[in-house]
Amino acid sequence: MIPRLARETNTSLKSRLTRAGIAAVAGTALCVLGSGTASAGSNGQQIEFYDQRGDVYSVFLYGTNQNGQTVAGCFNTPNTDNYLSGWWWKGDLRITWYPQSGCNGTAIEPSPETFTIPGSQASDWYKIYDF
Repeated sequence: MIPRLARETNTSLKSRLTRAGIAAVAGTALCVLGSGTASAGSNGQQIEFYDQRGDVYSVFLYGTNQNGQTVAGCFNTPNTDNYLSGWWWKGDLRITWYPQSGCNGTAIEPSPETFTIPGSQASDWYKIYDF
């Protein structure tokens, strides 16, 4: 049998740990919800790549993000209409088209092409067509 004082201490400790856990979850949620991503097209745009040629299976993007940092990434484009979400761009964006996924193979001409992505617009998406 556990002495009364030990039971009360365990209950008190559990209560404090539960409150601390709830506070940690709430703090994490606030950090995630308050992160520095752009929204409503107010500080950069996400790219919608439209493959009207039908032979572009990945694109390599190089440019400036919403925080003014130079970033680059390869995105597979298996569909005609591809939303490259989670990356926000503004200013000059250089795009190179590839005939294989993973940005493999010889770049498709006339890429790379440079597009100027507006810092703000009505939509979160800036549509880019291949040539």
